[in-house]
Amino acid sequence: MFADPTLRHEFEHVALHKSFVAGTEIMRVGDTITHIPIVEKGSLRILAQDGDGHERYLYHILPGESCASSLTCCVSKRVSSVRAVVEEDAELLLVPVRYVDEWMVHPEWRKYVNETQAQRFQELLEAFEVVSFRKLDEQLWDHLVKRSHATGQHVLHLTHQQIADELSSPREVITRLLQQLRTRGKVTLARGFIELHP
Repeated sequence: MFADPTLRHEFEHVALHKSFVAGTEIMRVGDTITHIPIVEKGSLRILAQDGDGHERYLYHILPGESCASSLTCCVSKRVSSVRAVVEEDAELLLVPVRYVDEWMVHPEWRKYVNETQAQRFQELLEAFEVVSFRKLDEQLWDHLVKRSHATGQHVLHLTHQQIADELSSPREVITRLLQQLRTRGKVTLARGFIELHP
C-alpha cells in the first residue's frame, strides 16, 4: 500500500487484518476509537446520529480509503462522532491509533492522512449541499446512486424503512418517491430490494 519501505514494513507489522460481513456495525457514536480502519476490500457506510438517535448518511469508504472522522477523533482524543456499517463484505486493515501520530514523520503517511481528510471534507460539503438545497426526491436518487457505486451493484438490498432512517424522512414519503422513480423508469421495486436503471 505504501512505497516507502520503512513505512511499509511498520505498517505490515502492526496492522490487523479482519473480515466483516455486510451489515456489521464496526463503530458506534460514543465508542472509544482504538484502531483506524483502512478498507482493503468492500466498503463502509458512515452515518451521523443526533441525540435522539436519528441518522443521516454522510459518505462511503472504498478500497484504499480510511475514515477521516476516526483520524480526527483519535488525534484529538475524542470518542467517535459517527456510526460505521459494513456496506458489503469487507476486508479491513486496522491500525492502532498510536501510530497515526508516530507515522507523521513519514511524508507518504502524512500525505495519505491529509488527502483522506481533504476528500472527506469535500464529501461532507457535498452532503450538506444535498440536504440543504436539493429536494427530497433528488436526495433519494443521490443516496441510491452512492450506495450502488459503493457496492458496484445496480441491485440494492434495502427496505424503504432503511432508506427513510438514513435520510431522516418518514417511510411513507420515501415509498411515494420510489414509486415516482419507478414510474419514470429509473428503478424497479420488489420486496427487499431496489434495482437502479441509471
